[in-house]
Amino acid sequence: MNLPAMLETLMKLKEEGRTRAIGVANFTTALLKTVVEEIKAPIACNQVEYHVMLDQSRLLTYLRARAIPLVAYCPLAQGHAASDPVLAAIGRKHNATAAQVALKWLLDQDGVAAIPKASRTESQKANLGALNVTLDDEDRKAISALPKDRRCVNPGFGPDWD
Repeated sequence: MNLPAMLETLMKLKEEGRTRAIGVANFTTALLKTVVEEIKAPIACNQVEYHVMLDQSRLLTYLRARAIPLVAYCPLAQGHAASDPVLAAIGRKHNATAAQVALKWLLDQDGVAAIPKASRTESQKANLGALNVTLDDEDRKAISALPKDRRCVNPGFGPDWD
């Protein structure tokens, strides 16, 4: 991929008013450094896989230092969060589902937005119910102890992830 040419085109489209912002997806810290520090592209967000079972701390540190939001796709780990016993126990404590706990954990983080896939009205309402959950320090500690090595989206052409 010719990253400089691609970003130059996107920046020109932004200057012409044909787009309001430039977002990227699946950019590692190394790719972001090239785009932000060398090419000087004004990145509005980076959309990556992120959930309670995947560590993105290195990427988050970089993004937060530059006020670039992380948009978390696959925020329920392709359904694995909904069946996790730790998340289910936290959910019972708060009269919520494990999925709501997983979403709330993401939403409580500075600079993180979550975009769960939900086509059914019931699922959309359930996802919105995450906003009514209040996680405490004990909950966050239990979530932090979960293994953080479950990447759900990892195509053969993917980059060397952070």
